[in-house]
Amino acid sequence: MQPDDRAAELHFQLANVDRRRMIAELEKENLHLNELARRVGVGATEAYRHVQRMTDAKVLERLPDGKYALTQYGRLVLDLNSPVDFVSRYRDSFMENDAFRLPKEFRGRLGELSGGEQVTDDTEVYNRGAHMQSTAEKLIDATVSGNKPLLEITLQRLRAGVKVRWLMSESFIDEAKRMLRTTRTRPETKLAPSFPVNIVLTEKAACVVFLPSRSGVASWALFGESPSFMEWTRDVFEHEWQKARIWYP
Repeated sequence: MQPDDRAAELHFQLANVDRRRMIAELEKENLHLNELARRVGVGATEAYRHVQRMTDAKVLERLPDGKYALTQYGRLVLDLNSPVDFVSRYRDSFMENDAFRLPKEFRGRLGELSGGEQVTDDTEVYNRGAHMQSTAEKLIDATVSGNKPLLEITLQRLRAGVKVRWLMSESFIDEAKRMLRTTRTRPETKLAPSFPVNIVLTEKAACVVFLPSRSGVASWALFGESPSFMEWTRDVFEHEWQKARIWYP
């Protein structure tokens, strides 16, 4: 089989829903055929046919104890396919929101957000963001371009000893000066012309808000607490933070 044919065959294997479910189960643990069939909800004959196809494609292998497992190649394929799974899941949202604002290195890691929960209602996004910040005990890193009530919560936590960093939009300077005029304790702040996404990050949880590609289109948010979700969010914030310029009100 030629390399191009291998790629086509691989895409064919991954296009089948049952085979994708099998791969997901085998990512968790090695399984015998009957148990794999039971978890995916297919008959033994059909499961064997799927497993044989993936074994021929070198995605799976049969171990000496009779269980099936992902090969090293299969694990690599799964890892590289993760961003595609994520984007496909939120296809309709990404039709209206511009992920290309993100640097390529972070678009390639979008699969790390897979464990997040999507929230599209503005009121719920606000309430959950407020709860995140009001319960922060160690740190709050946030992009800032508006929403004074949330910023007041952040300043309250700052006065309580929480470390706060604001990555602030240049368009918000005048409003920020008015807000900070009456407080002695001020967040560490840097300025940026814009952000690829909006972020709120505490030591416990993270929120990522994907921004609309044009006016009149709603933004949408993902909330997550998993290590991979937190790491992606932290890395994006730090990337933008390093590029920004220091601001002293």
